[in-house]
Amino acid sequence: MYGDGQSLVAHVEVGRPGSPADAPAGQELPVEAGGSIVSDFDVVETITLKPDASLVKSLGAHHTLESAVADLVDNCLDAGATKVVVQLLTSADQLVQVEVIDNGCGMDSSAADKAMTLGHQREYADHDLGHFGIGLKAASFGHADTLTVWSSRRDMVSVGRRIRRADFSKDFSCEVLSEHAAATAAAHRKRVTGTSSGTSVVWTDLRGTYRGTNADEARTWMSNAERSLRSHLGVTFHRLIAKEILDIEIIVDDIEYADEAIGTPVRAIDPFGYPASGRPGYPKNIVAESGDQQVILQCHIWPPKVDIPGFRISGKTGGSFQGFYIYRRDRLLQVGGWSEVANSSAHRQLARVVLDDETAIGSLLTMNPEKAGLRFEPIFRDALAHAEAADGTTFDSYLKDAEAAYVEGNRRISRRQPVIAPEKGFGPKLRKSIGAELPLLHSDALNIQWKRLSEDEFIDVDFGNSTLWLNSRYRYLFAPERGSLNDAPVLKALLFLLTHTVFEGAHLGPKDKDNIALWSAILSAAVEAEEAMRGD
Repeated sequence: MYGDGQSLVAHVEVGRPGSPADAPAGQELPVEAGGSIVSDFDVVETITLKPDASLVKSLGAHHTLESAVADLVDNCLDAGATKVVVQLLTSADQLVQVEVIDNGCGMDSSAADKAMTLGHQREYADHDLGHFGIGLKAASFGHADTLTVWSSRRDMVSVGRRIRRADFSKDFSCEVLSEHAAATAAAHRKRVTGTSSGTSVVWTDLRGTYRGTNADEARTWMSNAERSLRSHLGVTFHRLIAKEILDIEIIVDDIEYADEAIGTPVRAIDPFGYPASGRPGYPKNIVAESGDQQVILQCHIWPPKVDIPGFRISGKTGGSFQGFYIYRRDRLLQVGGWSEVANSSAHRQLARVVLDDETAIGSLLTMNPEKAGLRFEPIFRDALAHAEAADGTTFDSYLKDAEAAYVEGNRRISRRQPVIAPEKGFGPKLRKSIGAELPLLHSDALNIQWKRLSEDEFIDVDFGNSTLWLNSRYRYLFAPERGSLNDAPVLKALLFLLTHTVFEGAHLGPKDKDNIALWSAILSAAVEAEEAMRGD
């Protein structure tokens, strides 16, 4: 019985030409397990079974917001885009619309129809990141009930298509949108990317976002979502960003002011950007062989107690990211994890392995549709067990070396921890001095600037923009000349040393909020006393 409650029954006519009854005398028919007889004589016709549109309901079920947006960025790269802008648009502090806009080659009407067709596999070029033909739909329907695509090719009419998940899951229907609406979208794209050519993917009727009525909770959810997305894109595309092949910006703003918003660049987060190896002789290439195929595993050991972006990713400790880092055309497909060839442990947290051989994908490794991890096939796991470096180092001995580096590192005297880099508001000499005394986290930077606040405030922490605002009402007390962006160096240096830890976390925790309230109260009282002592 099948899902529609009906059976498919094959009828064989006795004595029919070409049937088992007409098999040559003495010829034995194949016998399969269970004693059933199957041969080509049993085929009476071939039918085409079309997919049921209801499968759309399960599309993207395993996509996170981060992996879904990254999948859309893959499409942008395949279209030759050099700039991608991700817009997270809110209303009443809640996420209501996501847009991914690129300056790629764009699509005409025919290409747009194919892009919206489930499972359509175009002819992929050697450098393309697309693979399955479902990425756009799966990524979108994993998080939204309505997918709209606007696209323009140079000197061609702009096009628009819209799919409503509820309709698409019934009959794969897609709406063709007007040329006027598509031209309006192209004008918006030009304001965002600098060119009308390209594609805009828009998600509306979102699912899986914060739905409560607590404004603080909504803002916290939004801040965490942006931070996680920024980190994920920064590490996934770190090679392309570092090579200046790709520029990604993220905009978070109220939907009414989207056209006026300014994007913040995504910075590359290199998971191998350590200052020096944690073990002499590393990184080291270990070669795994399977038949005629060789795969090189570049084995790294991070230095112990270097907790910088790259080791720490998305606010999580580096121990969460030990394992394999698998690349395909400079795009990171797997961020850590041992894929059942080793076990995670605290002592192995310095061990990271690069696999950068796309010929292994499809033969020794199997990629999932979300491009968020790969399955190591049994033949590859067997090959790893016998893999060796030129000096005889095996995979197991590499793991032991990483464990030894961790243990030895914990015996050493503690060093100064890296701090967020100072940027706007700090003079070059002060920035250089801070960098000479403390290792810096270059994934983000702290600004200390002036703006007008209420009279009872001296400081305001803008966590999302990594900025400490000072009340310009009292600027004359510390910078009488008011002549420079980099004024009041002593005040700013003290405030940097006091507050930098707040801006280095993944979010504002209870302790951070309590410290901010404490600093604000004491500094506000102090500046009032300062003003009174000067007779102002």
